[in-house]
Amino acid sequence: MSAANKKPELQEEYRKIFIEQAPTAIAMLDNNMCYIAVSQSWIRDYGLEGKEIIGLSHYDVFPEISDDWKAIHQKCLKGATDSCEEAPFRRADGSIQWIHWDVSPWHNTEGVIGGLIMHTGDITHHKKKEREKERIEEILEETNKIARIGTWELDLATNEVYWNTITSEIYEVPEGYKPNFEEALNFFKNDQSRKKAKNAVKDAISHRSYFDIELELTTAKGNTRWIRVVGKSEFVNNKPSHLFGIIQDLSKLKLSEQALNRAHAELKAIFNSEFISIISTNADGIINNFNRGAESLLGYSASEIVGLKKPSIYLIEEDTLRFRNDLAKRYGKDPSTFNHYVDLPEKDFSDTREWIYRRKDGSTFPALSTLSAIRNNNGRIAGFVAVATDISEIKKAQTELLKKNQLLNFAEQITAMGHWQWDTVADKVKWSQNLYKLVELEEETVDLKFDTYFGFVHPEDKEIVSQHFEKSANDKRFDSFMHRIITTGGTTKTIQLLGKVITDRAGNVIEMIGTAQDVTEIKKAEKKFRGLLESAPDAMVIANEKGKIEHINRQTEELFGYTTEELYKKSVEVLIPNRVFSFPKTRITTEGEELYGVHKDGRQIPVQISFNPLYPEDGPIVVAAIKDVTTQKLAEQKLIEAKESLEVIAQKLSNQNRQLADFTHITSHNLRAPVSNLISLLEIYNYTENEEERKDLFGKFETVIQHLTLTLDTLVDALKTKINDSDEDLEYIALDNILNNTKEILSGKILKSGAVIRSDFSKVPNIRYNKIYMESIFLNLVGNSIKYKSEARSPEISITSEIKDGEIILKFEDNGLGIDMEKHGHKLFGLNKVFHRHPEAKGVGLFLTKTQIEAMGGVISASSEVNVGTTFTINFN
Repeated sequence: MSAANKKPELQEEYRKIFIEQAPTAIAMLDNNMCYIAVSQSWIRDYGLEGKEIIGLSHYDVFPEISDDWKAIHQKCLKGATDSCEEAPFRRADGSIQWIHWDVSPWHNTEGVIGGLIMHTGDITHHKKKEREKERIEEILEETNKIARIGTWELDLATNEVYWNTITSEIYEVPEGYKPNFEEALNFFKNDQSRKKAKNAVKDAISHRSYFDIELELTTAKGNTRWIRVVGKSEFVNNKPSHLFGIIQDLSKLKLSEQALNRAHAELKAIFNSEFISIISTNADGIINNFNRGAESLLGYSASEIVGLKKPSIYLIEEDTLRFRNDLAKRYGKDPSTFNHYVDLPEKDFSDTREWIYRRKDGSTFPALSTLSAIRNNNGRIAGFVAVATDISEIKKAQTELLKKNQLLNFAEQITAMGHWQWDTVADKVKWSQNLYKLVELEEETVDLKFDTYFGFVHPEDKEIVSQHFEKSANDKRFDSFMHRIITTGGTTKTIQLLGKVITDRAGNVIEMIGTAQDVTEIKKAEKKFRGLLESAPDAMVIANEKGKIEHINRQTEELFGYTTEELYKKSVEVLIPNRVFSFPKTRITTEGEELYGVHKDGRQIPVQISFNPLYPEDGPIVVAAIKDVTTQKLAEQKLIEAKESLEVIAQKLSNQNRQLADFTHITSHNLRAPVSNLISLLEIYNYTENEEERKDLFGKFETVIQHLTLTLDTLVDALKTKINDSDEDLEYIALDNILNNTKEILSGKILKSGAVIRSDFSKVPNIRYNKIYMESIFLNLVGNSIKYKSEARSPEISITSEIKDGEIILKFEDNGLGIDMEKHGHKLFGLNKVFHRHPEAKGVGLFLTKTQIEAMGGVISASSEVNVGTTFTINFN
């Protein structure tokens, strides 16, 4: 072979040798992607030790190469080059190998592409380092977030403070907020915290040291937080330039500490409780703690027990043996050798059961005790702690409850009754033993639902039952009702359901409970009885001994307007009100007894009732026959009304006769004096011859005649009041209007005297009365209060109205001179009676007021105290 021919071969041989000796991973492939040469690094990087790959296809050696990479290779075989700094190479075994590559074609001496040169590098190790660093940084970042640790930096040259995101969150300021040092200090809650922070910064600068302090701050949103601040100074050219460090939010830790302190205090309180026994032992079974509760329950003092005794001093041997056998069985141990101080498995242990405790005096009591193991740092048992309470009262209650349950079962059997519970949320139902028997279902059927019972309901009654339960859920109330069922054995029974609806705090129905009673035989008996009841001519009502209605007939429905359903279990007083029902003897109401029934529409019905007590086996009842006596009562009422009218007329005539007799007495008394006076003056006049004396006597004649005229006018007015039929002028008048009219008439006197008049007619604002009389009454009584005012004070007058015992009462109170009631009370309302030396006193006003009030059937009275005031009280009928 010539030298020219050998030259290309030598070049290729040199290239192979270069590749094989290359310190990096290099492979040379031909146009068919078969290996021509590879470096040792290539063999090592791709785990090809011991394999002969020269001449093999690159794709056979690496079958996991993707189509994307194959496409790149084809481009390079056509003259392109390709490189990648990093890419994952998923190996056939599933592992990821990170590599970088340079792929380029190689040319032979003729310049033709002979194949590819692949230069790769395994950067998996570096990639792992980078990923590990990233993970560490991520973990650190997440740890800082979880631990609430932020960073800070103080530039001493500018006095500015830098806070990172977490620190800004702690201070509750916007991200990027940059306070100066003084502004940052102002976040600390008090002067003490600010001073502490300043001193720490000062010491860190002067001593080139770091600090670690806890401070309390108030955030930008006003929240209080505890923080831990760690800082260190930084020097440049031997001069302080910066302070930097971390800030940790300790608020949760502080709260946890406070909660721990509270829990410790509560635990201490529990341990010191006098009602809970807490006893602990060491690894040798010797009691090392004996609290006050244990002292109280067992009668021993702690000094008698601690360090000296074992629990056997207060435990019963039979309970101890049972406890040991139960634990041995639980953990698969031999009971004869089992020791719970040694043989318990290395895990948490707790046992709650009932024990019999023996006191120091020898008496015993049941206790509920929870025994827990105490383990040391190595997980070995270091003792036990027993927490126990006296359950004597609970045991008594349980015994009583058991007895009551037994009695309930007996009662249910006797009354053919069962009880039920329905969890409406989970649709779970519980039945009593007797309810299973009632529907003839085996007690082994435990998966009960509402549809279980609904399946027994008679097909014709299913809609009634469904509607009733739906209504009970909506109304939150379960009314009693009856329906039929068909038992498993095919028997038709009539069932009466009673129940109660239970709700949660939000008012949602969560449960229904109740009873189901077989009333089939009762309904048959009722049907027979009702036939007899309907044949009675009068209204028939049957009630139990408490007066609750059990049955009525059709005549009762017609008489009172109620249906049977409306009256069932209602009180008899619905029909016969205001009558206390008591279990009566057989009797009939007499003519003197007035009984009234009440129709549904509210009208009263006069009735006569006969009562007949019966004593059936299921309890005493009363059968009441009620007869409508409306016709008789109407006749009686007409007679009574005629009699009452005659009595009223007779009474009115009697009153008028009495008043006329009184008036005759007053007239004779009040006219006799002035007439006698005139006669005496006339006799004197006739015997007197002196003109001067006769002239003086004429003056006296004038005075006496004026007085006589006034007396006659007053008596005429009084006579009119007495003989007039005042009922003809009755009308509804407003008391406020009457008072206002009075104030207008007396306005001059009110202003002159400075009188203050107060009124309260809120209780009775209007009254049916003779308006003229009422105006006269107000004018006289208010005018008297002003006329007879005290010189020591301004008049104060109070006028009020009220209703008492069915009567309207009007009161006039003043603070005037008052009247000596012991001296003048008997003649207070007499004609021409005066009790004060007042120029306008005539003794007429009160007489007329009394006359007008009594003419309307009313009464006026007075109470008074000298120099205090007077109160006039008018009672209107």
